[in-house]
Amino acid sequence: MLDNFVLETIARRSSIRAYLPKPLTQDQIAALKCTALASPTAVNAQSQRFIFITNYEVLASIEQAVVNRITESGDQSSIDRISSRNNKVLYDAPLFIIIAIDPNNAYGKVDAGIAVQNLALAAKSMGLDSVILGMPGMAFTGEGSDILRAQTKFPLGLEYGIGIAIGYRAMDKSPHEYTLSHIIDV
Repeated sequence: MLDNFVLETIARRSSIRAYLPKPLTQDQIAALKCTALASPTAVNAQSQRFIFITNYEVLASIEQAVVNRITESGDQSSIDRISSRNNKVLYDAPLFIIIAIDPNNAYGKVDAGIAVQNLALAAKSMGLDSVILGMPGMAFTGEGSDILRAQTKFPLGLEYGIGIAIGYRAMDKSPHEYTLSHIIDV
């Protein structure tokens, strides 16, 4: 492979599900905010909003709401999965970023995917780690979600697109293995 910092960063990134109790600096958070805003959007719509959460109580409320929703669902495989992770959803990350999308924007989910990947790679390049998360979205729908939406200043009319937990890793994990058989050349 080419000797290239960006390609190296992509190859080294993996999903980390345990973080040290060490907050990010304001400079790191500012850099991540710029990264989010620099993410391209289809037809330059820029309809997504980025909710940066560092408040421990709010992070704990999101996590508990997800665990409650899973428990209430009765889906035993999901209950077992979350239980095996000690009921952790955000994995003690000191920063959780929600990308809220306009449900009327046909490209909203694609734009959110682009932004979350930019954030994951920027975090890795800064010596941080991350895990991209869809599951917390269930905390922002249904009964009781209005309280959590207020706590997170969730913009009216938008919905959870994707999220990313970012911090200093408290575990080791190699990037996933891949096989070239997943590539189709034409």
